[in-house]
Amino acid sequence: MSTPAPAPVARPKPPLPECAPSQVGPCSKCQQPCHRYGSGGNPLCVLCRRELEEWQAGK
Repeated sequence: MSTPAPAPVARPKPPLPECAPSQVGPCSKCQQPCHRYGSGGNPLCVLCRRELEEWQAGK
């Protein structure tokens, strides 16, 4: 008898980036659009960046 797999956790979509369309790219972790390029760009979206910061704070 096998145990059923847990249901995937629903995750909200990150807010749309407020930058020029040429600076938008996919988040490295979740692939959602984020401010990836140019001044202030980051390879992670707001939600993935927050998860990383929480994980780092818990170390």
